[in-house]
Amino acid sequence: MQKQKTVIITGGSGFIGSHLADALIEQGHKVVVIDKVKPEKNRHNDHVKYIKINIQDEDVKDLFKKYKPDVVFHLAAHLHDRESVEKPVVNAMDNVIGLINVCEGVRESGQAKIIFTSSCAVYGPQDVLPIDEQVNPVPLTPYGISKLTGEKYLHFYNKTYNIPYVAFRPGNIYGPRQDSSAESGVVGIFSSRLLKGKTAIINNNGKTTRDYVYVADVVTALIKASELDYVGILNLGTGIQTTTMEIFDYVKDAVGTRASHDWNEAQQDATKYMELSIKKIKKELDWEPNTSLNEGIKKTVAWYRENI
Repeated sequence: MQKQKTVIITGGSGFIGSHLADALIEQGHKVVVIDKVKPEKNRHNDHVKYIKINIQDEDVKDLFKKYKPDVVFHLAAHLHDRESVEKPVVNAMDNVIGLINVCEGVRESGQAKIIFTSSCAVYGPQDVLPIDEQVNPVPLTPYGISKLTGEKYLHFYNKTYNIPYVAFRPGNIYGPRQDSSAESGVVGIFSSRLLKGKTAIINNNGKTTRDYVYVADVVTALIKASELDYVGILNLGTGIQTTTMEIFDYVKDAVGTRASHDWNEAQQDATKYMELSIKKIKKELDWEPNTSLNEGIKKTVAWYRENI
């Protein structure tokens, strides 16, 4: 975004949103964060306007009318894939009703471009890797279903009201500031536990794979999508699948410990293997990841060392 713009970030108090807010402020933009929680100290930026409100609240639409954003980064969500199985209504209220409120806010306030973080969970298990955007999604959890539903609503608002959007399907995003208690933040969980001298727990046989992408690279992609004319769906990953066991070894080396691990064989994942094709995002956004997994994990461990 070359000229100064007004930007709303939903979920901007969180892990990805706080990094995005920092980057946008650095570029000279006016940033308004809408979130149901206030940012923790290490996620707070003095130049950001923070508004505490739940996106499920219909009054959230009034904020769009007040600030008339040029771009909306919709990151707020119920993030937990496994938890969504136990709490499908909670998941749908955040990820479907909340998203519709955001879309209505944009519709009533102007023609802001919406940049949405969907999820690779929409794909479900696929026979062919890497997965490209053309395959038929078969999500197996309410989380994946709700994210795919969000994409469908954005398509509707684009075709009906001409609201531009990009829906990213990211892999597993990791990096500094990630909540080490969250189920999806395995790099943070391992880093925190090993730095505290605790044993890391590896689910099932440790051979489940994910496509891990560093948060700074994600922020670059989000901002690029807001600057360019592309509308539609894009994978956001590295094109590399990594096992949970390999992640443990990377973290262990970065921490500098000989710590062992325990197994939780009862915990299974709906999708065993994940690797995203990034051909389309390279073509449409001229984007590719700059941070290797080894480098990103070292940066993440260094942050946890200072902040746990």
